[in-house]
Amino acid sequence: MIRTLILPGLHDTQCGFKCFRKEVAEDLFRFQTLDGWSFDIEVLFIARRRGYRIVEVPIPWYFNPESKLSVVKDSFHIGLDILRMWRNAWKGVYDQQIS
Repeated sequence: MIRTLILPGLHDTQCGFKCFRKEVAEDLFRFQTLDGWSFDIEVLFIARRRGYRIVEVPIPWYFNPESKLSVVKDSFHIGLDILRMWRNAWKGVYDQQIS
């Protein structure tokens, strides 16, 4: 759903490991409006809209059977968050210039 609707070309948008240059992080996180499971999707969406280069680097990952993710419930919430991101983008929330 995420790759099709909001971040085509990225394979793992919700891996818990993200790395930013300081000035990029300061720029991106000013515009972040969401929390919960979708915060990282929004940050990547903002980065792409603002023209930053996104690089995916493979890392070791291990399945955790105690994960709190509910595929049905959390997918619904992520879908709503995607609609919020589109609305924010339409309103220009992510495109503002900060002095």
